[in-house]
Amino acid sequence: MTTPNARFAGLFALLLPLSAHAAGLEESLNARFRGGWVLVKAPISSSCDGFYNDNDVVGPRVESKARHRFDAGELARVERIDAKRGRVDVFLDIAEGILAERNDGPFTLYDPLNCRIQLRVPIPERADAAATETRLAELLELHASEREAEASSAWNGRRREPFPEGYEQTLAAYESWKAAQTNAAVQARMDDAIEEAARINDRLRSDPEYLEGFAAGVEKAKDRHHGDCPGLLRSTFSPESKGSGDWKRGYEDGQRLAWNLALLRKLRECFVPVP
Repeated sequence: MTTPNARFAGLFALLLPLSAHAAGLEESLNARFRGGWVLVKAPISSSCDGFYNDNDVVGPRVESKARHRFDAGELARVERIDAKRGRVDVFLDIAEGILAERNDGPFTLYDPLNCRIQLRVPIPERADAAATETRLAELLELHASEREAEASSAWNGRRREPFPEGYEQTLAAYESWKAAQTNAAVQARMDDAIEEAARINDRLRSDPEYLEGFAAGVEKAKDRHHGDCPGLLRSTFSPESKGSGDWKRGYEDGQRLAWNLALLRKLRECFVPVP
């Protein structure tokens, strides 16, 4: 009867040559391609989100769910190649990014984004470096430099679209508008805190039990963390509740008043200069 340890040892012995083969293939491919410039011979896609988006090679075409599509002949730099069992993954940094449009208030803005893909290429499990390079050559035209690649007739000639004319003025107007919006939000939040503190002050009582709870509540609120300016603008407060009767009411009011006063002090630091 074969023991579990024996079966594991047999499986390990079977996989070890495959692992060593993949490591050797990876080293050979990276020596050839890593840092090189390539023109991708099929259309590819990227979400341009900072990640290497999957592009699966299926025969002569490439399939991907990423949202930005690039025509055949796209220029990219090989970041690295990973060899796996039955597949090699070519990590590509696309040379030219894109401008992504977004709207904020009355402004249309454009963010420059870098695009990356992970080209996943199936290969036979025991394919050697020469066979794998031949397969990659069907998909990638390798060049020693960016300039050399751009001189190729296979390059699609794409450049990132330029910013619209007068965009610097648009950005300046946007920064002024954004600062004014921020300051208005800070002031509105301070007004709310002042109103809440005034309500608590109006209901203060001279009852000793209430005042004892109030003092305990003020001390308790010192432990609360208010966060950064965006957090302050979104912040809400619910006092801890314990005890009963007048002491409980004083304990909750003390927390509320101390929290709102601390909030006011913090919010004063959140005003920004208007360009």
